Amino acid sequence: MQRSLHAFFFMLMALSTALYGSAASAQSPAVQPGYVVGSGDVLKVAVYGTNAYDTVVQVSADGTIPISELGEVAVGGLSPAQVASKLASEFRRNGILIDPVVNVTIGEYRSQKVSVLGAVARPGEYILDRSGLKLTDLLARSGAILGKGAGIIRITNAEGVQSDLPAIHVMSGELDRAAQPNETIIVTEAPTFFILGEVQRPGSYPIEPGLTIERAVALAGGLTPRGAKNKLRVARKAEDGGETTVRVDRDDEVLPNDLIRVGSRIF
Repeated sequence: MQRSLHAFFFMLMALSTALYGSAASAQSPAVQPGYVVGSGDVLKVAVYGTNAYDTVVQVSADGTIPISELGEVAVGGLSPAQVASKLASEFRRNGILIDPVVNVTIGEYRSQKVSVLGAVARPGEYILDRSGLKLTDLLARSGAILGKGAGIIRITNAEGVQSDLPAIHVMSGELDRAAQPNETIIVTEAPTFFILGEVQRPGSYPIEPGLTIERAVALAGGLTPRGAKNKLRVARKAEDGGETTVRVDRDDEVLPNDLIRVGSRIF
């Protein structure tokens, strides 16, 4: 009986610990790997063994935080662990605490931002407010307009280096990744082509990667009973800015702004 009671209490303690740990992790955002503190971030400072110096402070524009008996302490550019170490050192150096153990966590992420522009419903700056916030998360938050996913995601990093990612591969997860501070993300809609003549649904359609003339005809519902597979012509922009009409095969690639005309059979 005594052994059963011990086992029962042990299970209660284990369950209580698990629940507490889950609640704690839900209340405190996880620190992003490599995250450094910046202006606007809200920090939670706790000193073990005393609550005299426990505080919640916001990092000022000059990268400092006010700490009781220490004054303004420069923390900009430091990780939360480095901030904790610096505060502990300052407490010791000033003779305030002998051997302090300081813990610093991020209460609110505000300093690290990205800009999302272009074909989105809500352009503007977005805060990297949690660990590992991905490109797809930002596209969803900003209401990216991607049609069938054939657009381009153009990213310029903090150093000005630019890269273009096919939206379809970002959305599939193949090229998705964590967003980086100070990136500018520009969403471009998929280029389109036009198709007229003997097809079931003439009109404008987005260009998918690797789209061929044959596939373009299929997107338009296929040929009408009068349509001729061998009567395909495309009005296309020329290098001089003018327009030229070319005859194409079914396996030829569709280019942006192509106007495909499907002719009819003689009988």
